[in-house]
Amino acid sequence: MAEETGISWTDSTFNPWWGCTKVGPECKHCYAEALDRRTGGTYWGIGSTPRMMSANNWRKPRVWNRDHEAFAALNGGRRRRVFPGSMCDVFDKNAPEGQRERLWSLIRETPMLDWQLLTKRAPNIKRMLPADWGEGYANAWLGVSVGDRKHGVARIAHLRAIPARVRFLSVEPLIEDLGVLDLTGIGWVIVGGESGLHARLLKPEWVLSIKRQCDEQGVPFFFKQWGGRRANANGCLLDGVEIKQWPRAA
Repeated sequence: MAEETGISWTDSTFNPWWGCTKVGPECKHCYAEALDRRTGGTYWGIGSTPRMMSANNWRKPRVWNRDHEAFAALNGGRRRRVFPGSMCDVFDKNAPEGQRERLWSLIRETPMLDWQLLTKRAPNIKRMLPADWGEGYANAWLGVSVGDRKHGVARIAHLRAIPARVRFLSVEPLIEDLGVLDLTGIGWVIVGGESGLHARLLKPEWVLSIKRQCDEQGVPFFFKQWGGRRANANGCLLDGVEIKQWPRAA
């Protein structure tokens, strides 16, 4: 968990547990799995047991929530954005018993934070949301990863069926042209290339196609990075311009 993070579309990361399994070609070079291995972990893959997190880890978002006025004063009055899952997927069926429910409770207890929930397991969302989700928590955004056509694009329809304050797409790592996209009901699109030793190439025409469709359908577009061996290796300029738009509800 980090109070500050290099993920440019959020402010802080929080992990309710640590561990996951791969679910598609986007996961081939998973940065979280690589980090786990570098730090001697064994929390990735089928049959692995997720790492439970400390009480201090679970306390931190409450501290952020308590200190929200100081954060807002330094950030134009907005709330801290928190990504709960840089090292896990909160809609994973193999989540440690009781930890997802503990996360929902934490989100309810921290109304001055904006929680950015993101998953590759879109079919699980509806049945794993808390019973009191209703039209969506006022401080929770809901997103799906969309890196390819076969697995990623299909997730959009699942997301669209769930009420949320902000629905967003994390189109990263983008590994192929996505073709025509229906962005009805989507409030934000993030696009980025892969990073790491074996990073796959991100073609400009793929990015520009998504940017054009966002413009045509009135959806804010956020270009995170071109990627490469290091995440910042090739910058984040698109046709010489940095484009980092935010959802209107933010």
